[in-house]
Amino acid sequence: MKKIFFSSIALLCLHNISNADIVDFDLSLKTGLTSLNNEDGSNFNKGTFNADTTVDIGYVIRPRIDLAYINVDETMGTVKSLWQIAAGGQYDFELSDRYYVDPYLFAGLGYEYVDGSRKGFESQFFAQAGAGLKYPINNTLNLVTEFKALQIFDDHQNDENNEFALLIGVSMPFHFETTALDDDKDGVLNAYDLCPNTPPGVAVNADGCPVKVKKVVTEVVAAPAPAPEIVEEVVPAPVVLDTDHDGVEDSLDQCPNTPSGFTVNKKGCGIKKTLQVHFESNSAKLTPLSMQKIKEFAAYMKRKPKVTVTIEGYTDSSGDPRKNMKLSQERANAVKKALISYGVSASRIVAIGKGELNPIADNETKEGRAKNRRIEAIIHQ
Repeated sequence: MKKIFFSSIALLCLHNISNADIVDFDLSLKTGLTSLNNEDGSNFNKGTFNADTTVDIGYVIRPRIDLAYINVDETMGTVKSLWQIAAGGQYDFELSDRYYVDPYLFAGLGYEYVDGSRKGFESQFFAQAGAGLKYPINNTLNLVTEFKALQIFDDHQNDENNEFALLIGVSMPFHFETTALDDDKDGVLNAYDLCPNTPPGVAVNADGCPVKVKKVVTEVVAAPAPAPEIVEEVVPAPVVLDTDHDGVEDSLDQCPNTPSGFTVNKKGCGIKKTLQVHFESNSAKLTPLSMQKIKEFAAYMKRKPKVTVTIEGYTDSSGDPRKNMKLSQERANAVKKALISYGVSASRIVAIGKGELNPIADNETKEGRAKNRRIEAIIHQ
């Protein structure tokens, strides 16, 4: 049973991570004291070491894995130590933009192995829950304090019913970006390429499809004789209707009434939009005018209930790259929260910070840096 439980948790995490462009996870190392005997009050006297990790896979609750060692060393008994492993989830309130601390809650299920077990002190399954505070020191280190409570599932009603732990330590954020694939090397990533396997050297459009290049041939003709005047009948060009002005005529447009500002594919369906949003200086707080822009985009998503979106945050190249990466993630998260507040389901939104990657203008100029500080919405039909 325990193998099935932990294998399912691991497969779920690996599946979601393998489909993400960017993987962010926190590794925490903590030490403290555990109280095992709580019948007559807590007695925190057992040395404890705890390691845990949480992974950001785009959901509100992050998967969390815990591994703990508790030194019991009974003077008159046989129990030497406890080993605990647990899997569950953690919810971070992410208040560091307004306050100096980030509170979080966590819960999960696990198994406690007793080294040198005896009757009344045996290996058991348990449920755990707790709360903690993160104190950001810099972009690479957080001070962490945590309280954890365990409820033991005792089959024989012999063991302690519960355990408590007080811990303190550090948390370190890590960031990895998976390699974006472009199999046909046409400059358009596989995820957005509507014409894969384009031959090398062929010019393509934003959808990765070949475009015709007009060849201009200049021919030198010596002293041509005057050509007779030819009066051609002017035939009016056929009227092509494009009601939503997205560049795809109505007869071919499978997504009519696309709002302005969207990049569309050859079917007229939106694939990307740069949201014209702005933040307070060196902050992830949206300006009131930006909230109106997000509200308009939220209205589009509610009209398209099957559409999902990846919110990508970018910065210019000024400042520390690690700080820029964190700021771009915070700004992408802020846009995601704003969309949720306007009624878009959180399960339809993934927020990713990409820092200085993929500039669209020259970072050496003030105007170019302003263009690079942007939020892009990648549409998934």
